[in-house]
Amino acid sequence: MARYAYMLLDQTEKDVSRQAMQLDTIGGFDKIFVDRLSAHSPRREQRPRREQRPRREQRQKMIDLLVAGDVVYAAAADRFCDQSRDFFEVFFEFEQRGTDLVLLEENFDTRSPAGRQSLRMLKTFARLDYLYQSERKKQGIEAARGQGRRIGRPPVAIPAQFREICQQWSSGQINGREAARRAGLRSTSFYKKAAELGFKAPPRTGPQPGLGNDEG
Repeated sequence: MARYAYMLLDQTEKDVSRQAMQLDTIGGFDKIFVDRLSAHSPRREQRPRREQRPRREQRQKMIDLLVAGDVVYAAAADRFCDQSRDFFEVFFEFEQRGTDLVLLEENFDTRSPAGRQSLRMLKTFARLDYLYQSERKKQGIEAARGQGRRIGRPPVAIPAQFREICQQWSSGQINGREAARRAGLRSTSFYKKAAELGFKAPPRTGPQPGLGNDEG
């Protein structure tokens, strides 16, 4: 069983002294991991939505080492994770590895009955928040539809001469690649739109001089 400490320094902290003093009350760590947030790695809520979490390379290195029976200590919740979603994403990995977590300021210890009960409560509230947000999203979609607003991606625009292009393609005058190019669409979009209008691909009779394969 290994004991690890994890610390996070934000942009205002010059050293680890404050967190180190808290963790010194435990002591005896096999290894201490330290991440530092910089101007180029802001906290999660300040980053684009596509990025799931700030770059915490040392935390991930620590997680990669964890095995059953290990314990991870952090000075406080905000030094271990960025928000509830980040907490549960990381702690899920802890659970898969059989690792426990101790947050000193919150007196949170997953080895104790009280800590496990707190964790169950956190999961309950996280699930309620997820259901609430999901319901709000559904209500927003229904309200938008009620106002005649389209939900999802806008429809693919097609040119005024699209039917003529489809007729030329369906009769074998041009191949699918050329038809899609003239329509300004991707091949898959062209075939889908053409099918919606009732046009079918010409029978395959082999390559025609100057045209190539129809679906090429």
